[in-house]
Amino acid sequence: MYKDFTMSISKFIFVDIFLLIVSFFCAGYIKFNGFDLPPAYLRLFYIFAGCWVISSLVAKKFQVKTHRSFWSGAHRLIISMIYLGYCLAFVLVMMGTAFYSRYFILSVCAALLCLELLVWAGIHGRRHNSFHTGTENYGDPESLPWHIGNISLWAVVLDLGFLYASFMAMNYIKREHFKLLAGYDKLLLIMVGVWFLTSISTRKFFLKQQKNFYFSLWQWIKANGVMSAVLAVLIFGFNLFQYSRAHAFGTILILMVLEIMLLMLYFSFTRKVRNGEKDIESIDQVKKAILQEPIDVKIDFEAVRQQLFSPVRQRIQRRMDPGYPGVSEFIDRYLDLDDIKNIETSFMNNGVVLHPDPDTHPVRLMLYTRKLNDIRRLNRFFLAIHQFLTPGGFFVGYGHTLITHRTWIFNKFPRQIAMGVYLVDFAIHRVMPKLPGLKQVYFAVTQGRNRVVSTAEFLGRLSFCGFEIVAVENIGKRFWFIARKMKTPSLDQNPTYGPIVGLSRSGFGGSVIRTYKFRTMHPYSEYLQQHLYDNNGLQKGGKIENDFRMTAWGKVMRKCWLDELPMLYNWLRGELQIVGVRPLSLHYLSLYSSELQELRKQVRPGLIPPFYADLPQTFEEICESERRYIQAFVMHPVRTQMRYFFKSVVNIVFKGARSQ
Repeated sequence: MYKDFTMSISKFIFVDIFLLIVSFFCAGYIKFNGFDLPPAYLRLFYIFAGCWVISSLVAKKFQVKTHRSFWSGAHRLIISMIYLGYCLAFVLVMMGTAFYSRYFILSVCAALLCLELLVWAGIHGRRHNSFHTGTENYGDPESLPWHIGNISLWAVVLDLGFLYASFMAMNYIKREHFKLLAGYDKLLLIMVGVWFLTSISTRKFFLKQQKNFYFSLWQWIKANGVMSAVLAVLIFGFNLFQYSRAHAFGTILILMVLEIMLLMLYFSFTRKVRNGEKDIESIDQVKKAILQEPIDVKIDFEAVRQQLFSPVRQRIQRRMDPGYPGVSEFIDRYLDLDDIKNIETSFMNNGVVLHPDPDTHPVRLMLYTRKLNDIRRLNRFFLAIHQFLTPGGFFVGYGHTLITHRTWIFNKFPRQIAMGVYLVDFAIHRVMPKLPGLKQVYFAVTQGRNRVVSTAEFLGRLSFCGFEIVAVENIGKRFWFIARKMKTPSLDQNPTYGPIVGLSRSGFGGSVIRTYKFRTMHPYSEYLQQHLYDNNGLQKGGKIENDFRMTAWGKVMRKCWLDELPMLYNWLRGELQIVGVRPLSLHYLSLYSSELQELRKQVRPGLIPPFYADLPQTFEEICESERRYIQAFVMHPVRTQMRYFFKSVVNIVFKGARSQ
């Protein structure tokens, strides 16, 4: 153990010496336009090396295993750099060497600290990842110098070279020679510093974590965008207008072109390497692939059976509690986990649409442990789950809703910025998927990932696909639900989704008509009416109590009757009249007495219901109001229509009558 610890320290010392050499001679190259440094500055390097040894030992910089977090290690590196500055100043003052450039010395120290922080970030990331496997391989010599943790060092070195090449190329384009004007070496150092900070903050060099060319390209474009913004702020804030803005921002543009070429080559090469891997053929390759060891074939099958038929509670706790605290308790609160066995339970964490084999036994409990917002076709996915479950089986999953997504944005950004970010995000991820034409563009670009879904839409889609909602709860900024397979999926061909919706309503003579309105509720809300009525009941005015299906703009549209403008089309077709009973959904109509249901068949529904003339308060009063209207209309149609129309207008205009 002591030997391993000593070896790891020696590797870190070797790397830090290398970083010191790189920092010193790069600063010398910038100052003297070449690596041929004056003899006096070569002596300065030895002074630097001596002071570096003293400051590193005093600050205990290389005791990496004692640093339990990134910031503890970064703090130690900063302290060590402060000691190095003190030591250099003392030695140079005592030697009386005032001719050394203080700007040069500070540049070397700053460059060394930046490189050390970059290396430490990679080492710490590797340590953090190895924690879960029980190994600490951050000192693995194979990871240096090309990779440290998730950071690709080769990309860092090449990109730094690209930055310098872009800077010099832009200088040649402007002045037709490579010699820099006085002071432009400072601009290069500023750009290197900004490049370093933006690269770290955007994690552009974490190529091992980036899935494909387009994902990586976005990170690098973002890094260059942030770099341009920071550079503009520095030029404006420190009045650096003596530098050519075309030179500065042109450098970033050329750098971006070179980076795109680099990424294309990198991902083309890695794809060829993956495709070019040979198949496993030899015994040695098999052993290496599966870590072959002898298998004990003496298995206690009775113990296996007991495990399969034991209650699922402990398995759910083991699977859910580490990543989703509180979820197992939520499930246990609503389901009898002593009655559900391990063999009847399935966990799933991918969004592939399932096609159950007829011989595959169905499960009683399905838990989906990935965000449902990333599923491209939610209904198809829910229907596949529906097929896998036994009748009465349970489906548990989670997603990010409008509320949880808005909370996340406002927690991440300052409030002044958050509102603008939220509006743009809402327009892209909420409005675009519902507009004809733009919908196809949105799904082609995003593949349906991370789209924003409301609570009502999640639950409505589940009800549409044959599930009954058992319980819902926000846990850890996620919306979790338990649904139960209780019916066959809906055969409705036109669920509400776009801005104009067609709703099936009761019509004249008991027929079913399709009335058109601007959508004021969240998509698929109509399938939740039975669930909300059973759980919440009705409020005054006959509406559902605590109805969360209404959108914010829907409340405004209903208050101004803008949502009912498309119903004029139904009036032109003769399906509705100006005044008449409200066209009801089949569920709401089932709440009426059979006598009143038959009575309603005698009259045509209307745009203005008798509600606004009588202003009833309870459901019973609403039924009585409609009964009086129908009886009067049957005897005196024209007079009844005119009387109810003018009385409704007076109540709406002068008394402010509104549907609650």
